[in-house]
Order: sequence, then structure tokens, then C-alpha cells
Amino acid sequence: MRHVLVIGAGGGLGKALVAHYLNEGALVTAWSRRERPFMHENLRWRTLTDYSPEQLQAEIEQLQELDGVISTLGMLHNNDFMPEKHLGAVSAAQLRHSFEVNAILPILLLEQLLPKLPRKQPAFWVQLSAKVGSITDNYLGGWYSYRASKAALNMLLKTASIELGRSHKQLVIAAVHPGTTDTELSAPFQERLPADKLYTPEQSAARIAQVIENLTTEHSGKLLHWDGTELPY
Repeated sequence: MRHVLVIGAGGGLGKALVAHYLNEGALVTAWSRRERPFMHENLRWRTLTDYSPEQLQAEIEQLQELDGVISTLGMLHNNDFMPEKHLGAVSAAQLRHSFEVNAILPILLLEQLLPKLPRKQPAFWVQLSAKVGSITDNYLGGWYSYRASKAALNMLLKTASIELGRSHKQLVIAAVHPGTTDTELSAPFQERLPADKLYTPEQSAARIAQVIENLTTEHSGKLLHWDGTELPY
């Protein structure tokens, strides 16, 4: 039975990913700061206070070997911050928080969980990223903290993929852009979005899972669109 860890499992897309892999017959370990939303015999739900290294140490020690990890962790806005529309809105506090959640936390999670990923069998590490983190594709400007932190995330994963390609030759590390999904993250920005450009969590989960199914070692270190095509950094 394949064992998949979903990090950030309590959000809309996280729950959909958990449900998708359970329906596929996988054993799913789910980490979230929210309570378990449903019961399933193959679901191991762990409610965490936070994702600090200290708390995760005990959780990781109890984990069986993983076949793959999907992290949905990310921050676009919260009660204190909204995406900056102009340079005058940029603040050190928002930059620090965005980098902490969107870039620093994911790479530290990869570092901590690496011992649970096989060295000699196929495995995957997928972190949700964003097309707006592409420097090449930035034609509109704005959203300074989010864009920059996602660009940093993509670079961190690319760098890790090069190193781990030597020690974990069949491990694929990829960043995936899920498209605009109907979740709390996108809720304030849906008003002007065409109906066919807003996807349900179930749609996005199925697409992400399909991208994962098609991953090869040639994809490691890349930023991928939800349809599997490569996006520029």
C-alpha cells in the first residue's frame, strides 16, 4: 500500500488531496492545525499546534517510510496582510512572514522528512507553488511578498533537487502550480475571475495527482503547471 503524507491537510485543497489518495487505496498520513474532518480506516490524521521542528520531531519518528509527500502550505494573505498593489505598501513584516511560510518552512520540512524517503526506490516531494513566482512570467508587477517568496521557494527546491539527485536517485522534487482553486486563499480575488478559471478543490486535487503520476526524474527541480507542462522560473 502506497504511503502518502499530506501537509496542510485541513485546507480546502489539502482535504481534497487526502480524499483523492484514500479513494485510490493509499495509506494517508495527514498533518494539519485543524481537527480531523472525517474518518477512514487508512487515514492517520495528526492535529498539530504548529510546524515547528521541535513538534515535528516526535511526529516524524513515528512515521513509516513514505512513498511521497505533498505540501499545500502557503500564505497569500491573512488578517494582517493583503498582497501589495504598489511599492509603497511593501513592509519588512509582510516580507518576513511571507518568506517564513512560503519558502523557509517548506525547505525545512524537506530537510526533516528526508530520512523517511527511500534512497533506492521511486518517491516524490511535491510542494504547491504559484505561477506568479516566475520571474520570467512577471508582466503585471505587484504582489511583492508573495511573488518573491514563491520565487525563493522554487530556487530552494531546485537546489535541493540537484543535491538529492546524487543520494536519492529516484526521488523527484517538484513545485506545482495548482491554478486558482476555490479555497480560503483565493476567496478575496475571485470576483473578476471567469467561471472557467476557478477550479473546485476536487478538480485541482485530481490534476495534481495526475501530475504526480506522470513525474519522472527529469522533472525534478522544475516548476510545473497543473496540466503537467513546465513553467519558466
